Amino acid sequence: MKLLLVILSISLSFLTHAEKNVYFINLQDGDKLESPLFIQFGLSGMGVAPAGTNREGTGHHHLLINVDDIDISRPIPSSSNHIHFGGGQTETTIDLPSGVYTLQLLLGNMSHIPHNPPVVSEKIKIEVIN
Repeated sequence: MKLLLVILSISLSFLTHAEKNVYFINLQDGDKLESPLFIQFGLSGMGVAPAGTNREGTGHHHLLINVDDIDISRPIPSSSNHIHFGGGQTETTIDLPSGVYTLQLLLGNMSHIPHNPPVVSEKIKIEVIN
């Protein structure tokens, strides 16, 4: 029984100190894709919860399209370049016209404000060819 408690406490300690990371599961930098795009969001070290949920260690995804600067002190805007997934979604399908795009994921808290430090993916560049 003591061994089980030790293993459990070590496991929980690891989970609470795990690196927080958001990433694209099925897209990579340099991909050439046809529209509509199916995009899957990955997250480690945290959980996904709908906007408005006040639970420590959770957030919801935002897809940034051709966004150069992020103000982490303010709520993430809602626009065609800042797509919110406040329902806790972890995937989407979007239509984009032909062209080159930068994509990035940003996790927001219950109020759409980026965490501090921000949980943000690397930017990837894709080309849509229709």
